[in-house]
Amino acid sequence: MRNDTFDDIYAANLLYVRRFLIRLCSGNEFKAEELTQETFFQAYRSIHRFEGACQIKTWLCSIAHKVYCASLRKERRQKRVEAQAISEFAGYSLQDGDSLERDVISIMNQLPSLTSKVLLYRLFRDIPYSEISRLLGISENSAKVIYHRGRVKLKEKLKENGYEM
Repeated sequence: MRNDTFDDIYAANLLYVRRFLIRLCSGNEFKAEELTQETFFQAYRSIHRFEGACQIKTWLCSIAHKVYCASLRKERRQKRVEAQAISEFAGYSLQDGDSLERDVISIMNQLPSLTSKVLLYRLFRDIPYSEISRLLGISENSAKVIYHRGRVKLKEKLKENGYEM
């Protein structure tokens, strides 16, 4: 192991680590690929700490498991932030967030694609209009107008679904 370059380690263990992560991710290959890259990045940063007490595959899989757990924690935090944003937007407490979240997502899926994307970026990611305009290839003013019209439409649909605004 000591004579192997990191490129050799990467090439020899890539498929093994990816398969391990695919199983952890319940077959989600896209997520597994992202986590595989993060695993090897973390391994590269800490290769000097590998003492050889176990096989390199075992060490890499322990890093992969830690990376996977960290991604789960991040996803849970993100969902709480999104539920908070929906709740604040609609004026509801977090206890109402689950059904409200489902309704908002359902309504957003019925809106035009551009409107849905702008709402998603502003409501859930808090991305500035300048960045939204760059991401979607529209002017900043268009992003603002689409957001405000979409927000009005979203509130109307929520009222139709029994939410008081």
